[in-house]
Amino acid sequence: MAGPNPLVTVVRVQDGTLSVEFRPDTGRLRMLDGAIVLEELFPPHSWFAVASVAGNSRWGTRPSEADLRLLLEDFIQRRSGTSDRGHTAPS
Repeated sequence: MAGPNPLVTVVRVQDGTLSVEFRPDTGRLRMLDGAIVLEELFPPHSWFAVASVAGNSRWGTRPSEADLRLLLEDFIQRRSGTSDRGHTAPS
């Protein structure tokens, strides 16, 4: 039996699209580049990841699309090596 549909948020990047997928029935969170899984988290780590960027949200254990967009944008910044202040991360 399949669970509820996942909540998916997609962001276009220079070389394609990245997406984040959250399954409310299991709490599984995936960062995807097309069909390639870049990162996969399960509770409580998936909840911690959302809470770290969407602290002012009232998401509980079910993030909104806006919460997932914040998470995906943070993931893109970490992947590109920039912080939210536009500085390059130390190597």
